[in-house]
Amino acid sequence: MYKADENLVQKIDTWIESNKEAFVEDLERIVKIPSISGKKEDNYPFGKPCGDVLDEMISLASEYGFQIENHDYYYGTLLVNGKKKEAKKIGMYAHLDVVPLGEGWHNPPLKCTLKDGFLIGRGVGDNKGPGICALYALRFLKEFGIELKNDVQIYYGCSEETGMQDIEHFCKTQKLPDFNLVVDTNFPVCYGEKGLMRAKLSQKIEGNLISFRAGSVVNVIPAKAEAVISNVEFEHAEKVLGSLPGISIVQEDNVKVIATGISKHAAFPEGAVNAIYVLANALAKSNLLVGKSLDVVRSIEKMTYNSYGEGCGIAYEDKESGKLTCVGSVINIEDGELQILFDVRYPVTVDGNEVIRKFSEIAKQLGYEVEISELSEPAYVPLDNPYIEVLGKICDFVQGKHYEPYTMGGGTYARHLPCAVGFGPGVPDADNPFEEGHGQGHQPDECIAVDVLLKGIKTYIIAILELDNML
Repeated sequence: MYKADENLVQKIDTWIESNKEAFVEDLERIVKIPSISGKKEDNYPFGKPCGDVLDEMISLASEYGFQIENHDYYYGTLLVNGKKKEAKKIGMYAHLDVVPLGEGWHNPPLKCTLKDGFLIGRGVGDNKGPGICALYALRFLKEFGIELKNDVQIYYGCSEETGMQDIEHFCKTQKLPDFNLVVDTNFPVCYGEKGLMRAKLSQKIEGNLISFRAGSVVNVIPAKAEAVISNVEFEHAEKVLGSLPGISIVQEDNVKVIATGISKHAAFPEGAVNAIYVLANALAKSNLLVGKSLDVVRSIEKMTYNSYGEGCGIAYEDKESGKLTCVGSVINIEDGELQILFDVRYPVTVDGNEVIRKFSEIAKQLGYEVEISELSEPAYVPLDNPYIEVLGKICDFVQGKHYEPYTMGGGTYARHLPCAVGFGPGVPDADNPFEEGHGQGHQPDECIAVDVLLKGIKTYIIAILELDNML
């Protein structure tokens, strides 16, 4: 059991309580900026909104006496120097970019709405809220004059959701910290992340399937998919498809078929319903498509019928990290060619090249050309690492209950860093006040309990002090 200095804990609790309203106000300043990572604009490698959010974070930190260095709008770093002559460095990592807002919100996505103890808005949990938690941890140490022996550096990235080019740039150009905390997971400690593979499949399509469209980012399971079919009577289409669950029919110049599912992060597909599969399944079983259109839709149905790679020949699993996940998440038809993007998270003991080989073999058998756009090896810190034990005990102390260290399918900055673990501020058994398909990261009405974030601040303060003594 972790034993903390009672006087220190009392100071932390009192300070956090007195700054609770300021925390929410500061978070709203960051949440209101629609910082969706996109294409390069002028001097902004990930688009102006990501530049704007970094500027706002720089402005916010300066108001508390900190300086964030802007590294060409790839990322920002906030460094607090320790007093030791040969100081080591603790790194903390958060990202300021977010996934697209999406549809179906009950609350304003670009506002930090406080309701029944929950903050609601895009990025409150993933990952703007945790980024403010890290800032507030350093703010506490500064205001109470607590000097550290070693350096602490907070990293604020701008393209975590779209390929992590920011952290790659950081790793190539900066001396990396000695131990790294990625504040983009659940407590207690995430000590391993599955490998990541991204693929684009494409093939020419003919027939009466005019369009098939769903998704906007590869790491989100789409909740809506649409197809347009020519040479089909609306009444016939409605008779064939109208009674199917999750399917609706709209009459336009041609027949539009709309499928509704349940969106979730591609790395955590439990409970999700992929709208691409719902639509492909409905169309494949109908008599509405002809020729190559039918063959292509059947192939989509096969490859997306579950989220664990069975239809793609890659249903791997290990005891360290569980099942492989495989999600077809973005699809479109353009200039007579259908393209579909896949997000694959494979277990830590599995060879990524073997995943590519088997996936490509099945896809080619179904008529697709395959382009592997990304292959990122698993991240793994041995469970007997002494930092993991200490961080786990601190978490248990603050939360008042025990959580087991874990591995996950999600991809964070940790996979690009040496000696890095995921460390909160979420908790695995957190309440969700919304219905299925709402409330989680990457979903409409993304939310997190205020208390979870405030406990995160407390945990980070204590963790920084303990790590400082251990380095």
